[in-house]
Amino acid sequence: MSELNQDSSDQEDNKKAFIISLNSDTLPEPSMAFRGLAFLLDYILVLLLATLIILQVILPLNPSFSLEALNHWLEAYLTWAESNSETAAPIPNDSVQSILLLITESFTIIFILYFLLCDTLFKGSSIGKKIFNLKTITLTPRDSIPIFHASIRAISKTIILFYFFPVLFLVAALTKRFHKSKQWGHDLISQTKVIDEYKLNQMLLKKVEGTL
Repeated sequence: MSELNQDSSDQEDNKKAFIISLNSDTLPEPSMAFRGLAFLLDYILVLLLATLIILQVILPLNPSFSLEALNHWLEAYLTWAESNSETAAPIPNDSVQSILLLITESFTIIFILYFLLCDTLFKGSSIGKKIFNLKTITLTPRDSIPIFHASIRAISKTIILFYFFPVLFLVAALTKRFHKSKQWGHDLISQTKVIDEYKLNQMLLKKVEGTL
C-alpha cells in the first residue's frame, strides 16, 4: 500500500514538474512582416471567394436589380476617370445605388463570417495564419476564444477594412505602438492576441528541458 502511495506521489510530482506558467507579456508575437503577409493572403482569398458568391449566387437571386444599369454606370465612370475631366463624376441612379449597397453589405457579411469562423470553429487559425504558423488566442481564462469576443474582433476588423480604413487603422496602429499591452486595437477590445506558434513551441521546449 505504501509503495502505491509512493508511486502516486511520484506521478503527481512529475505532473507538477511540467506545469509551465506563461503570461500575455511573455507570449511570442509574430513579426509585422509575417502578420501582414498572413492577413494579405486571407484578404485576397476572401475577396475572391466573396466576389464569386456575389456574382454567382447573390445577384442572380435578386433579378429586380438591373446589372445593365450597373455596367453602364461603370463604363461611364471609367471613361470619366481616364479622361481627367474637370466635370463631376457620373452619379449612379437609384437602381445602381441599390446594387452597390447590396454588394457592400454582402462583402461585409462574408468577411465577418470568415473572421468569426476562423477564431471559433478553427480555433484562431486562418489560411494565412496556418501558412505562417500564427494563431489568435484569448487572454481570458478559457481554452478558446469566447464567441462574443470573436464577434467583436471580426466586426471591428471588417469595419476597419471597409468603412473607416484610414482613420480606424491609424487608431488600431497607435494602440499597438503606445498602449502598454502593445496590441492592435481590434485585439485589445476583444481580449485576444496573435502569437507565433513556432516561437511558442521553441519557448515551451526550452522550459521543459530546463525542468528535466
